[in-house]
Amino acid sequence: MNQWLENILRFIILLLLQVLLFNNLQFYGLCTPCVYILFLIALPPTLPRWVELLIGFAAGFILDIFCNTLGVHTASCTLIAYMRPLLIKNMIQDNERLTDTPSGISFGRQTYMRIVIILVFIYHITMFSLLAFSFHNWWITLLQIIVSSLFTIAIILGLDILNR
Repeated sequence: MNQWLENILRFIILLLLQVLLFNNLQFYGLCTPCVYILFLIALPPTLPRWVELLIGFAAGFILDIFCNTLGVHTASCTLIAYMRPLLIKNMIQDNERLTDTPSGISFGRQTYMRIVIILVFIYHITMFSLLAFSFHNWWITLLQIIVSSLFTIAIILGLDILNR
C-alpha cells in the first residue's frame, strides 16, 4: 500500500479511537490513554523536519477541537514531533534502518520501546502540566502523568506486537 495512504488511514483510525473510545476511558480521573500519538511516532524518519512539525501541530489541533482543550494537545504533539527526529537520530546508528516506518521490527524491540517510552512521557508531562498549570496538588498531576503514560505505552507496544 502507498505509504501516504497508509499514514492517512492510520491517522484517521487512531484519531477516531482516541475521540470515541480512549477519551471516555478515564479511570478515577487519573488515566487518559493518548494512543493517537502512535501516528506521530510511526511517521517515516525520512520526512523533512518542517513537515513533521506541521503534521504534529495539525494532529494536536484536530484533537483539541474534538476535546475542547484550547491548545494543550497542539503544544504536546508539536513538542514530540520536534523531539522525535533528535531521539531517533541519537538512538539509531544504522542509517539503513532509518528508511523504514518506526516499529519494533525495523528499529529493534528495545530501541523502539525506549523511543516510545521517552516520547510518551514527554507528551504526558507537557499535556498534564499545561492542564494543571500550577503546582497545587502536584502529586495528583504526577500520578496522572505516570498512570496515563504506562497505559499509553502498554497499548502502543501491544499494537506494535499485533502489527507484526
